[in-house]
Amino acid sequence: PRGGKRQWKKDANSSVHVYCKSIKPVSTQTINHNMSSILLVLLAAVLVDDVTAFVVVVVTYPLIPNPITMRGHHDDTHYHPLPKKCTSSSTLYSLQRNEEICKEIHNEIKIITKDLWKGTTIPTDTRQNHNRLLLEGEAKLEPNIPFNQRATYFQQKAYEGCPYAQHSYALLLWSGFGGIAKNPMESAKFHAAAANQCHLDGIAVLGGCLRTGTGVVEKKKTRNNNMAGLLGLKLIQYCASKGNPTGVNKQAALLESNEDDYYGAVQLYESCVKSGRINALLLFNLGWSLVNGQGVDRKDVSRGISLWKEAVSLAPDEGSEEAAWCLYEEYKRDDPKEADKWFGIAMDLGYEV
Repeated sequence: PRGGKRQWKKDANSSVHVYCKSIKPVSTQTINHNMSSILLVLLAAVLVDDVTAFVVVVVTYPLIPNPITMRGHHDDTHYHPLPKKCTSSSTLYSLQRNEEICKEIHNEIKIITKDLWKGTTIPTDTRQNHNRLLLEGEAKLEPNIPFNQRATYFQQKAYEGCPYAQHSYALLLWSGFGGIAKNPMESAKFHAAAANQCHLDGIAVLGGCLRTGTGVVEKKKTRNNNMAGLLGLKLIQYCASKGNPTGVNKQAALLESNEDDYYGAVQLYESCVKSGRINALLLFNLGWSLVNGQGVDRKDVSRGISLWKEAVSLAPDEGSEEAAWCLYEEYKRDDPKEADKWFGIAMDLGYEV
């Protein structure tokens, strides 16, 4: 049950009344990572002929211990831990349990991926996700690895087949951050490899590549470009419909660029924040809208800055570097010391002005 609503229910053929209290989903962010389970206690008071009976039901859900935040393991029935060599820094909040990727979508992704890898072996993690369960989130960077070496680390894990690392490595190949040269074609390849393993963020970015033709198709046949563009939109809409933050970011960008619907874009960002499924780029985007008064009735600089700081706390995820730079810009006039702190973080993350 969701929403915490109270409701009295009565059987028309009896005098039995049942008082039901639904319980809101518990966020793993509020639970100490050393706990191995959650105890959900459901208390139902049943009144039968003036006799009250109390029934207590205890349900245990095992969790995955994680020293940072868990934002993106595959949503399996028992939340099985991912192999140590392939971990995400994210956790799914509202994907349905055991939800598999749409077969039609997956088949189209397979075709695109094979074409991009041109007959070479597509790196795949054969140890997990045989059931095509939806995945989400960027790769976790080990604490002993500095930000400026993350590209090499993610590259190694990407070639080992980790879909989270494939997505993170592909993002760096696109942005050129983290001391790596920009390479749109390689970026599209690794996003496709992640998408091929049912990774929603990879699917959404692959959709963007197909829509614009970036690193994916050569501008030769108009009809083929149109078909790729339509497939790209389909992939973006699919991910957004699942509440995936990357899909929502891309859907919001389409609203802004095609319809000048900045209010609609902010509503999409806010819906993700409300659901608890966010990434650093979404927090940056919403913060930008609030600080600059874009898509909102009035500016809210204070909240926008808070969102940027939250985005930086998710470093080195995409969007954290730009959030750090904007915090530097925000503080440099009135608080140079604070500004220097954010400038240093932006530089450590490889942000290029």
